[in-house]
Amino acid sequence: MVKKIISYIIIVILIVLLLASTTITILSQTILKEKFVLGLLEKNDYYAQVYSQILEAFKDNTIQSGLEESILDGIMTEEQVKNDAKSFLDYLYNGTELTIDTEGVKTRLQEKINEVIKENNKRVNSDEQTAIDTYVNTIGNIYENGITCMKKYVSQVQNVIAKVQKMLQKVTIAVYVATIVIIFIIFIINKREGFKYLAISSFSTGGLCIALKIVEVSTMRVQNILIFSKAFSVVLINAIESIILSFVIAAILFCVLGLLFSILGYQKTGKREKE
Repeated sequence: MVKKIISYIIIVILIVLLLASTTITILSQTILKEKFVLGLLEKNDYYAQVYSQILEAFKDNTIQSGLEESILDGIMTEEQVKNDAKSFLDYLYNGTELTIDTEGVKTRLQEKINEVIKENNKRVNSDEQTAIDTYVNTIGNIYENGITCMKKYVSQVQNVIAKVQKMLQKVTIAVYVATIVIIFIIFIINKREGFKYLAISSFSTGGLCIALKIVEVSTMRVQNILIFSKAFSVVLINAIESIILSFVIAAILFCVLGLLFSILGYQKTGKREKE
């Protein structure tokens, strides 16, 4: 009786470890992997969408300032947006220097304004110059916010990602090793029913993995997420759906393993009965 209680406690520990191992593996290969995120950006045409959103914000602000929209021609390109977005992503995941060409946008805009002033032979007074400076700085802020999505929280997000990556490096090996050790312990304690307990653990872990999809379908409403901007939200939704799909695939694999362990356990019991 005591042996069975200990075995079931060990099974619970194994289920937790299997779920932890699965979660670590999925997160490490998805949202915590820069290459995965870059793939999502490309897949969802993120750079073109961000370029369009920034340009629209530029136009709205330019109309309010009384200037013509043509003043914006050439101050920003889609390729520049792409390079700056990649630089931002590299900063978040690798801690490299964050280089966003905000000053370049402001300089090109100032040059365009100076050309218009020169063409109209206009003298700019101090109040007008202050208004121009405010407008140029506002355009610069719009561009930077459009690239980073969350300018105020950039350094905090980078710190969180760095800490999680560092923590996972330490935890991953420990969880994997602990999982293997627990499996060995199961067979040491219960040679006869080892496969049976592995089958229970596999089916249970698979059930917990599929539960995430059930929760997402019934309550989460992932498709309704809207954070920072439409372009960012689309990428975030795709990332969440990819993670959930990975858990579903893991659930199927665990169920297949559970079935395999059940068959092996049945065969082993059959042989023992014959003997």
